[in-house]
Amino acid sequence: MTQIESLIREELAQAGETTSITPELLKLDDFRITSSTDVAEEEFLFRMFGTPCFPRCELTTITGLEKCGKTFFSTMLMACCATRQALELERIREEPLKVLWYDTEQSRQSTRNILKKRVAPMVGADPFPEAQYFVYNVRSCCYQERLEMLVTGISAYRPDLVIIDNISDLLPSINDSEASVQVIDQLLQIASEYSCNVTVVIHLNKSGEKRNLRGWLGTELLHKSFEVFYCERIYNTKVFSVEQTLSRQQEIDPKLYYEVTAEGLPVVTKKPDTTTRDAQGKFTSSRTETYQVSAEKAATFNNEYIIRHPDDAANPWEWDLRRLFTDAMGSRASIDRDDLRRLVMEKAGIRVERYYKKLFELAMDQRVIKTTMDRNGRVVVIIV
Repeated sequence: MTQIESLIREELAQAGETTSITPELLKLDDFRITSSTDVAEEEFLFRMFGTPCFPRCELTTITGLEKCGKTFFSTMLMACCATRQALELERIREEPLKVLWYDTEQSRQSTRNILKKRVAPMVGADPFPEAQYFVYNVRSCCYQERLEMLVTGISAYRPDLVIIDNISDLLPSINDSEASVQVIDQLLQIASEYSCNVTVVIHLNKSGEKRNLRGWLGTELLHKSFEVFYCERIYNTKVFSVEQTLSRQQEIDPKLYYEVTAEGLPVVTKKPDTTTRDAQGKFTSSRTETYQVSAEKAATFNNEYIIRHPDDAANPWEWDLRRLFTDAMGSRASIDRDDLRRLVMEKAGIRVERYYKKLFELAMDQRVIKTTMDRNGRVVVIIV
C-alpha cells in the first residue's frame, strides 16, 4: 500500500466511511488542494498602469464592437513582447517574449501590413526580431483545421503569449453550447500545459452593452476568463479606449485612451469630453445614440432621486445615481443585472429600457457601480 492510499484510508475511516479505494478516487486525489499544497504564484506577462495583467496559464478576453480597436490593442501587446513598453503597457520580464498571433478574419495582405507597418515600427528594432513572432493567417481554412493547427503551433514553438483573433472561427457556431465548452476547455488546458497566456478576441452582441459578449461562446468566456478588456471608439471622435471590465484578481481602474497618427500608430491621449446633459434631459454618450427626454416626460420620474439646479438654466436637474442604485440594491452585496434593471426602473419611474441602459453606463463611468464575478462565475453588479 502506498503512502497516499494509507492517508486516504485513514481519512475515510475518520469520516466514518468505508475504506475501499478505487482507481477513480486515486485519480481525484491527484487534483486535491490543501493549505500546504505547493502551488506556484501567478506570473503575469505585462503591467497596465502599473497593475499586473495577462497571467500565464490563464485565458484573457478582448471584446468590443466592430472597428473599435480590438486588433490595435492586440498589436500593442505584440509590440510589448519585444520592446519593454507600448503606451501604458509594460512587459514585466526583462527577457523578450515569444508571441503567436492567429488571424482568422483578415486577408493575408492585412495581416502582413499590420505586422510590418504597425508592430515593427512600435518595436523600433532593426532588424525586426522575426524569431519572436509566429504570425499565421488561417482565414482560408475550415474551423476544424484552424483549431488543429493552432494546437500544433503552440506545441512546437512554445510562445509566452497566444492571440486568437477571432475565437468564434474555431467552432461551427457561437451558439453551439457543446463546441463552446470544448474549445474553451481545450484552450485552458493548452495555457496550463505550455505555461502561456491565451488571449482571445470576440465581438459584442449587437446591443453594444460592453459585458454582453456574443453568443453562447461569449457567455462561457465570461465564466472562464481571468480578465476581460473592452475596446471602444469614442463616438464622434478619433479617440479609442481600452478598459478592463472584469478581473478575478488584479483590477485596473484607469482607462487607456489613444489616437492613431497619420502613420497608423497609436499614441496616448486624454479622455475626450463627450457626455453632456441639456435642459430637456438629453444624454449624449460615447457609447450610444442620444435619447430625448422632454421636460414633461422627466416630470414623471421619481423626484426623490433627482437633484435640482434652479440656478443653472443649461442643466436644471440630474439623477442622484448613487442613492438610486444603492436603494435599488437594498441590503444585497451584489445583484444580477436583470434584477437591478427591474428595481432601478421601478424606483426611478423609468418606463423605457433604452433610457435605463444609459443611466447604467453613466453610473459605471462615475464609479457608482461596477460589474464583477461571484463565486459561481456569474456576472453581477456591486456598489463601488
